Amino acid sequence: MCRLVLFAGTCTLCNESLTWADLSQELSCLAAKNADAFGSCRRGVDVETHSFDQECDACAGEDEGVGGMDFGEELYHRLLFEQHQRYHGYAQEQLQMQRGHLQVVSSNVPPPPTPPTPPTAPSSTKRNIGTDDGDGRRNKRART
Repeated sequence: MCRLVLFAGTCTLCNESLTWADLSQELSCLAAKNADAFGSCRRGVDVETHSFDQECDACAGEDEGVGGMDFGEELYHRLLFEQHQRYHGYAQEQLQMQRGHLQVVSSNVPPPPTPPTPPTAPSSTKRNIGTDDGDGRRNKRART
């Protein structure tokens, strides 16, 4: 027979009835372990309830001065979502404007001509004293 050990009680401040799930335990018998499912044995589950009175999380938080506070996490996520929505809308508007502008420009006005590039002349330097013999090597001349 499997056993379910529950710790239940009341909050010492607000008197709310609670079951402390983090303390409760499911103890499987051998048949249930072999079946890999709690309570799957033919004898069922025996429930043991132990009394356990303690402050609930809400009351404990109020004692510490943080009860009911979300520390700005909810506000942060809401503002982040709103900022994302605004940016997404702005980006969509810009994309539509660019597409519309490009269509107007391409249908009305031809693109500007590209200016011709002047030919580049080889630069002369004092150190350029060799001559190219055609296969990429340079013949060096002696300085006088």
